[in-house]
Amino acid sequence: MAQLNGFKKPMDGNSGAQGGSSNGQPVANMGAGVDGENWDEEKLEEAMKRLKEMHIQLRNLRTTIPRLIAPLTAKQPSPESLFREFSKSTNTANQEVLQFRKLWGEEETQKVLERARKSRKENPNDIKPWRAIDHPNWLIRDE
Repeated sequence: MAQLNGFKKPMDGNSGAQGGSSNGQPVANMGAGVDGENWDEEKLEEAMKRLKEMHIQLRNLRTTIPRLIAPLTAKQPSPESLFREFSKSTNTANQEVLQFRKLWGEEETQKVLERARKSRKENPNDIKPWRAIDHPNWLIRDE
């Protein structure tokens, strides 16, 4: 396994045949966390799951306002119905925002983000931008 940005990923035939990263740094040096603790593969996998969940939630928040005002754009049979549907959409939007804010504010999330910042600062080379086309199932939550 090679590490890039502090996260382990399987090595392909072209990278680090001697167990190092693609920029020549030994994997062992990249395993230390922000607070000096060593992150094992299980902890890195959990961090990736957390980041994926945050990404999915954040992506879904992009449609919050259109979904919020949808009842206002559709013809409703009565003012009471309009109020009821708008109230439902408001509550749903509020819950989604609160859920994301809760996840964002958790101590573990901040540790993961700080680790990523530190790793990027210490090892800025060979960081490829993430592209959804390379990960067609990115929006599917892992069970």
